[in-house]
Amino acid sequence: MIKEAASLSEKKHREALGLFLLEGPNIVSEALRLGKGVRRVFVRAGSDDAETLGIISLAEGSGAEVFEIGPELLGKIAGTRTPQSVAAVAELEPQTQESFAKKAGHGNILVLDRLQDPGNVGTLIRTAEAMGFSGAIAVKGTADPWQPKVVRSAAGSLLRLPVISAESAEDALAFLKRLGKKVFTAAAEGKLALWDAELSEDAAVVIGNEGAGASEAFKKAAELLSIPMAGQTESLNAAAAGAVIMYESMRQKGRKI
Repeated sequence: MIKEAASLSEKKHREALGLFLLEGPNIVSEALRLGKGVRRVFVRAGSDDAETLGIISLAEGSGAEVFEIGPELLGKIAGTRTPQSVAAVAELEPQTQESFAKKAGHGNILVLDRLQDPGNVGTLIRTAEAMGFSGAIAVKGTADPWQPKVVRSAAGSLLRLPVISAESAEDALAFLKRLGKKVFTAAAEGKLALWDAELSEDAAVVIGNEGAGASEAFKKAAELLSIPMAGQTESLNAAAAGAVIMYESMRQKGRKI
């Protein structure tokens, strides 16, 4: 079981087993409360704080197996020298276009176009949920949303925000057209200031690759946005640009934090 949990750092094993890894007491307890198919929970032996005892109670109540193990084995599971006190193995929830479409409604969609940094992917998914987006699409070439680094960066948002994969920009665009979404992406050549774009609903915000930006297919289909800046900085990184655009969409919709 330790070897199986440790193997979930690799995509091929996650796909073959239909499982992914959760690390840390907050996200593990959240997964248990939401009924996200947690199969096994590993806690550091000797932990008797209220938080850990609460997780054990939740796990036992949900039917998940609970194992107390030493920090060395927790480290093997997490792949880190200083692992958190709790880890868990949970089932990957199948996401179809039909189920995604039902959840999307008139909400906005985040599109991750070949973003390779797991921290950026997780941060953008977390921001999308915080800004009231209805889901995210990860285009092939994007860091797998279910790899441990992304799951950690997303801080629980992956348990609540539906995420679906697309084989190409063209496939993603066809799906977005079916959903009735208008496509936007920030680009150096963009002329439309983001606050002049209609981003309140039925918008798809494409965040492109860290170095190359959005693919040509997306640029041809999208309204090209500019992010006005007062300083001399020429551009923002992918996560920051995405956060600014998504916050503007929430501001337009009049959501309250």
